Amino acid sequence: MLNEIGEYEQYTLSPKELLNCKNRRLKHCNIKNSFSGLERVMTIITRHFIFDTPVGSEENELRELLKAWCGFKHKAKTILPEHFNGWLNNYIKRVLAFETAYDCLTYERLPTDLKTVIEKFLADRDFEVKESLAILENFKFTNDNVPKRLKENVGKLKNLLKALNELPDKGKNFSKNLFGGVDAKGDTPFRAITYDRIIANALLEGKLRCYRLACDQEIFETEIILKDGKKLSAKDKDIILKMTAEYLLQRRNSNQEFIVTNNANMMNWLAGEKPDCSKRENYTFAETKEKLFEIIKIERINITKVKLHPKWAKHFRLIEDGIDSKWGRIFFSDNGSSEPLKESVQP
Repeated sequence: MLNEIGEYEQYTLSPKELLNCKNRRLKHCNIKNSFSGLERVMTIITRHFIFDTPVGSEENELRELLKAWCGFKHKAKTILPEHFNGWLNNYIKRVLAFETAYDCLTYERLPTDLKTVIEKFLADRDFEVKESLAILENFKFTNDNVPKRLKENVGKLKNLLKALNELPDKGKNFSKNLFGGVDAKGDTPFRAITYDRIIANALLEGKLRCYRLACDQEIFETEIILKDGKKLSAKDKDIILKMTAEYLLQRRNSNQEFIVTNNANMMNWLAGEKPDCSKRENYTFAETKEKLFEIIKIERINITKVKLHPKWAKHFRLIEDGIDSKWGRIFFSDNGSSEPLKESVQP
């Protein structure tokens, strides 16, 4: 989330480049959960076209560009980046599903019908998504000694084929509700992704930036923060830093102490395939036992509000090169991927 420019670039890479990328932003968990990780992705893309290209705030063209990126039929007039058209569809099929299917084939004694589906998919030969999805949905392992990873991969492949099957129908709803269902009254729910909401958010957030998270001291030099009363791991430290950055980023356009957090966005940013960003309440100050994050959950509309303890927040600031760049001593940055933040020290 710090390097928004690098993040945009990742959403336009070729499948081959993405297969070689160890810390991709968009994960399987964001695809399987009703495409929950796409709101930020599409907002980043829209901000690029609004503020860094001649497209500007031309809403009709912005909608067509987003349709092109999703792989829907479109009438975009803008010259598209090389791998932009159909990026989402290609990413699901040729990156996430491809590497999952390939991993399945590494297991010996793979059931024949399962092996046939996977080999057809990898060869892209006589492959029908609906037919193959039906086979996977009805497939059951008869051997109790099947490796756990293989079972997980088959389930993951099923989710990805389901997403490929559902994606074309999403294009029919572009004027209202793009990703996410409607509620009992037929209204667009709070979390649904719509083109209008994406464009509005993009206009509000402005030009893509490249920030660094600055800290005025070596904050983890002593065990100031614990998780469940225990010493922090390197992964815990990265999660805390990224949650701190998210809080400061959200407060750029608000003077509210509580910000609305989006777990899908955080999961995109955290390293690993199944990052856990839901345990904020487990982090406490070692001496006082105060919680680092104060949480308010609003179940009715399924959102979480977070307040960062001021005793922790006072040590951090978001900076850009040339703007407050002399503030701080420790600097954390990323390259737009989900890799752990890189640390540098200013003498």
